[in-house]
Amino acid sequence: MVVTYFDTRPKRKREDLYDREKELSDFENSLRSNNPLTVITGIRRLGKTSLLLVGLNELGVPYILVDFRGVNPNSRMDVYKRIESALNLFFRENRNLWEELKENLRTITGLRVLSFGVNLSWREEKTDLIALFRELEKHDVVLAFDEVQYLRGPVGSEFSGLIAHLYDYSNLRIVMTGSEVGLLHDYLGVDDPKAPLYGRYFHEVTLSRFTREQSRDFLIKGFEQVGVAPPEEIIEDAVEKLDGIVGWLVLFGRRVLEKGSSSEIVEEVFEEAKRLALEEFENFLSKRPAARKRYLEIMRAVASGRNTWEEIKEHLERKEGKSIADSVLARLLKALVDSSFLQKVRDGRNVHYKIPDPVLEAVFK
Repeated sequence: MVVTYFDTRPKRKREDLYDREKELSDFENSLRSNNPLTVITGIRRLGKTSLLLVGLNELGVPYILVDFRGVNPNSRMDVYKRIESALNLFFRENRNLWEELKENLRTITGLRVLSFGVNLSWREEKTDLIALFRELEKHDVVLAFDEVQYLRGPVGSEFSGLIAHLYDYSNLRIVMTGSEVGLLHDYLGVDDPKAPLYGRYFHEVTLSRFTREQSRDFLIKGFEQVGVAPPEEIIEDAVEKLDGIVGWLVLFGRRVLEKGSSSEIVEEVFEEAKRLALEEFENFLSKRPAARKRYLEIMRAVASGRNTWEEIKEHLERKEGKSIADSVLARLLKALVDSSFLQKVRDGRNVHYKIPDPVLEAVFK
């Protein structure tokens, strides 16, 4: 199967990953150094999962990847089913390890060994995940958890306690990724002494947006891979509108391959990207209905250039016709920054906010 830059699935080989050599080397060096916890961060659609998979495959290490995107954070069943699914995929892809492991797995509390694969229990006699992962430790298996910030509440705290135990008492290498950077840092207990993972060192690999030059080069080389040469002005238009977000650039490349290149295609992709970005923001709002209007007005203010604390506060107060406490505004801004819908930018002593995804910014202009 030929994989190109415009393949929408996560990449698995170095040659399929565009220009992330520095970040890839940083990630691989962290694992080679046996850091107990490596964290990959960056806003949505920058290719964190691709970097993770390419790095693990380059190192040639066995790994289990649990995808927590969209998990119900209040459901232990949902969390355990995600882990179970990842384990069984791992066993199918590593049959020799399955043969070595299966007898020892039978001794683990709450774990049922099938003819091929396992069932986990999440009720009275919960599966002893610590014992399970310690069994995998003997075979130098890397544990990878994608978008781990979705684990919140009691179940999330329980899971972070598990990670803290493995950090302290095993030689396992653990990797986490997160698009909602502030929430991931909260999960890791960066500033919370009460958090299970507080105070434990982790190596962080951060993905940034492509520069304009990288975006343009990505598109040109991606089209060369499939023997297509769109007009220069179409590429420039796409770079201008989809600035630096690899996921949107991939979407544009796919549409050109399907429908041909034209200025209409750029606009069509831009509108589709705006719809997808707004859906994600609506999901954020659905969990915060009481403050919905205020979040929307904050985003509109920032998108229109009223992006300092004072300007945002003035905009909200003018819209509502009443004063807003600083503590309330602080909570609203923190939630947006934690979820990576806003970014806090320091320029010397000055601080302002920006919307890091140009497509989402366009939604609110």
